[in-house]
Amino acid sequence: MNTKIIFLSFIIAFSFSGVVFGQESYRTLVYEGNQKFNGKNYDGASSKYMEAIKSNEKDFTAHYNLGNALYKNKKYDEAKAEFEKAQKLSQTIPDKAAALHNLGNTYMQMKQPDKAADYYKQSLKQDPYNEATRKNYGIAKLKEKENQQKKDQQNKSGKGGGGKDQQKNDDQKGDTKDQKQDQGKGQQNQGESQQGNDPNQKQNNEGKMPKDLENAILDKVSDKEKETAKRILNKNSYSMPQSNEKDW
Repeated sequence: MNTKIIFLSFIIAFSFSGVVFGQESYRTLVYEGNQKFNGKNYDGASSKYMEAIKSNEKDFTAHYNLGNALYKNKKYDEAKAEFEKAQKLSQTIPDKAAALHNLGNTYMQMKQPDKAADYYKQSLKQDPYNEATRKNYGIAKLKEKENQQKKDQQNKSGKGGGGKDQQKNDDQKGDTKDQKQDQGKGQQNQGESQQGNDPNQKQNNEGKMPKDLENAILDKVSDKEKETAKRILNKNSYSMPQSNEKDW
């Protein structure tokens, strides 16, 4: 009888120690990933976060941080997948709001402002007073309207007397404007920041919108909407909410 009790106690103790060891291993890997991320070694950070996910695939933090590292490497499709997992695994309102916000940023980089606006809106439902998300939502809606107006103009030019040649010229002009806007975005993204994955570090880096991108957006809205647009654009855009990650 005593032998059975000792044997069962050994199994329980071994199992418990395995769980504890697994948790510590997970935390260590996330910590090491954070260190590499802070050193701008995003490939190294991604590797550590992937290892952490193998250790515990049901935790928010590793998926969320992996999304950040992939985003920094401009692997937006992969980053999107990780943020989607993170928001499903989130257990707090700040975590869910942050993951949804980052999904919005990712879709903006993928030039899908309509979807970006939807995720910013979902994030605002979780955190209605987040000014950073509200600003990004306004920018996404303006960009969405600009794209729609551009399509409408192209459709009209295609039906008008100019025919294919006129449409081609319009497309070329649009391409030139897009190139200028992309250059502006490149400068803007230097100030854009995913939520920091150093738990103790509060980030509120906000990139000032380039003047040419601001003018391009203002040109696309009506006179009545310009004052509203200016109020949004005068604020720094594509900022991120403060870090809310766990401190171990």
